[in-house]
Amino acid sequence: MNKKTIYRFLSIFIALTVAGIFGLCDLGLGLTPLTKVFIIFFGGIVGLQCVPAAFMFIGIVKGTFFNTEKITQPSGSLTRSGVIS
Repeated sequence: MNKKTIYRFLSIFIALTVAGIFGLCDLGLGLTPLTKVFIIFFGGIVGLQCVPAAFMFIGIVKGTFFNTEKITQPSGSLTRSGVIS
C-alpha cells in the first residue's frame, strides 16, 4: 500500500469514528437522531471542501515565502510589433 491509500483509509476511519461518537453520545442539547444525522452530513460536506482549500492555501504561502527559484527574464529584445526576437 502506498502512502496515499493509507492516508485515505485513516481519514475515513477518523471521520466514521467522530460521526459515531457524536451520533451515540448524549450531549445534553436535546438533539434528535435526525438532527444529528443532518449535522454530521453537512459537517462532512463542509469539512471535505475545506481540506483542499487548506492545502491550496499552504501551497500559496510556501510558494510566496520559500520560493528559491529565480524569475527568469526572456532573452532577446522586443521588436516594434512586440514580438521577442
